Amino acid sequence: MRFSIEEMEAAFTEINEHANPKLAFLGALSGSLPAIAVYFLFMEMGGLLLTMLFLSPLIIGYFARFVGRTYKVKHRISVGVIGALVYIIGCILLGLGPLYYLLVPVAFGVAMTTAKIKLYRVHEWAIEWEENGKLFKNENPE
Repeated sequence: MRFSIEEMEAAFTEINEHANPKLAFLGALSGSLPAIAVYFLFMEMGGLLLTMLFLSPLIIGYFARFVGRTYKVKHRISVGVIGALVYIIGCILLGLGPLYYLLVPVAFGVAMTTAKIKLYRVHEWAIEWEENGKLFKNENPE
């Protein structure tokens, strides 16, 4: 074993103390304003690359990551929904064809994966051990 139980318990407690799904949602909402502004910039440019469409979900994900600091998938679903909605708004603003709307799930995934914090190896091990029930065994022995 590379890390001690105490190190993993401390790491798990640390990432759970800093994670806040409500702030991640608010961060995604606040990130949606500059993300929509990017689509207005694209309207002024006249040209559009497909990769430019995913700049807005990236912005939303980074805002949510910075504010919410979540690592669980269920905490980041709302961020993905906001990313997908902003992508749809961008498609409407740019007057794109219906084929572009098929990429809404990709925008959802981009926003969700970008919102995940970077986990160090000790955090990954601690999460895995906690899911398997090996962490925090010694607490509350009754």
